[in-house]
Order: sequence, then structure tokens, then C-alpha cells
Amino acid sequence: MKLTLLAAAASCFAALSAPLAATAQQAPIEVSIPSGSETVSARLLVGDGEGDRPAIALFNGFPSGSNVPRVAGELQAAGYTVLVPSYRGTGASGGEFSLDNARVDGQAVVDWLRHHEGIDPDQVAVFGVSFGGWLALHTAALDADIRCVVALVPADMGVIADRWGRDPEYAALWRSELDSFAADTELARFGAGGPGAFMQASIAGAEEARFSPKAAALADRPVFVAGGRSDPAAPFTDHYGPLVAALRAAEVPFAALEFPGGHNPNEAKAAAVSFIERSCFAD
Repeated sequence: MKLTLLAAAASCFAALSAPLAATAQQAPIEVSIPSGSETVSARLLVGDGEGDRPAIALFNGFPSGSNVPRVAGELQAAGYTVLVPSYRGTGASGGEFSLDNARVDGQAVVDWLRHHEGIDPDQVAVFGVSFGGWLALHTAALDADIRCVVALVPADMGVIADRWGRDPEYAALWRSELDSFAADTELARFGAGGPGAFMQASIAGAEEARFSPKAAALADRPVFVAGGRSDPAAPFTDHYGPLVAALRAAEVPFAALEFPGGHNPNEAKAAAVSFIERSCFAD
């Protein structure tokens, strides 16, 4: 089936990223965040309410672009401040896209949130979709002070990169799509080596990119994960199943939602927002 992560993510995230309706909420603020030797472009939605706000770093799928998911506006209306970054090498951000750079970007935006005026530094969470779900999990595993994690239809890039190295047909399908993104520098920039070099570097780092061996790092924090049993982009048995098994083995306090559909975060969005309200920032 010629439906890779990128095609499915672009389709499923279109609905989640529908334009925000006009409301009395504060409009998104454009910000620049240092990350490595470059800067990440991001949009900040300041939460309604008095005093320092709990905050959520919201990681889009790839390529992240400049869209602001509708769920970000819903979280803002609930009183949370939300930061939506574009990874290096995408949109208006500088630099080149790579898995290593994206992981540094994740840490950078969380650190920026903690030091931004009006944010409670002890009340920061991460929320990710597809590629962003993988990044949210990794970011929290590296940062013990992140309060909770939400990962909708997470796509484990370690699993994907490992298959690139073993399955030439699968790798060729991905290469075709990555080439199409690289043709538009507003979507993705992979550097001088292009998508081929990106894929080879990802294959070499596949084991480090896998999330499941890092699950124990989340043993003291609530986690919400959701996956579609018919997901063609991040197949249920290859991505969601091993993730849930690893969280269970590590005795992580997680909640999991399985739904019959595919790579569609909308089927889990309401449950994710409810989880944040119940579990993330309780004293």
C-alpha cells in the first residue's frame, strides 16, 4: 500500500489543524527560539486566566510548517498556554531537518517555555501527533521535570528507520515522498546531502531513536497514548503495540486509547484534552 507516514500524516493532521475560529482569545504570537546553532520559529497562544499559566509544547507531525492545530486553541481556551514550534529545517525555522536536530528542538522549546514570562515553570507538559508524538515521548524521557505526555498516533522513527535499512521497497516509497517535500524549501530542508543522507543518518541512529527502551524514564509521570488499529502509516503492531507494552513493563502510569480507524488523531483528541484536564497539572 503506497501510504507512508508522511502522506497519512498530512491527511490526518489537516482536520486537526483546521483554522482557528475567531474568538476573544489572544491571537497567536510569533516567537523565535534558539536551538543548537539555529533558531526555531514558533507560535505562542497565551492561556486565558490570571497569574502564571501551565503550558504545553505541542509538536506537529512532519513537516510541521506554520499551522496552528485547532486543539491548540481549545487548550488555550481552557487556560493553558500553548507553544507550537516548527522544527529546524521546516517552515520559517532555520537550519536542516534531522532526527537529532528535532530532539534538540524539543528540549529547546520546553526550556524556553519554562523561562518565559507568565509561565509556571513547574507546570509544563508535552503533546505530540504522529512524528510529534515520538518527539514528545523522547523529550519527556530526557527531561524529568515535564509534568505529563500526550502522544496521538505516535510514529516511532527508530522503528521506521530500522525498516528503511531492511526493506528497499519501503525505503524507496519514503525516498520518493521525502524528495517531493525537499523540492519545496518551505516544507523541508535536509541539507547538502538531501533526503538520501537524512535517511542514511536515521538508519545509523535507528536504535537510539527507538522509544521503547526509554519508557522507564517516564515511570513517575502520567502518559496518554492513542493508536488506530487500521493505521497504515504507523502500523498498530509495530508502533502502538510495542509502546504500550514498554510503558506497562516499566510501570508507567499511562492511559491508552485504541480506536478502529487509521492515522487520525481526531479520533482521540477529546480524550486527550480530558486527560490533560484530569491528570497533568493536579497538585
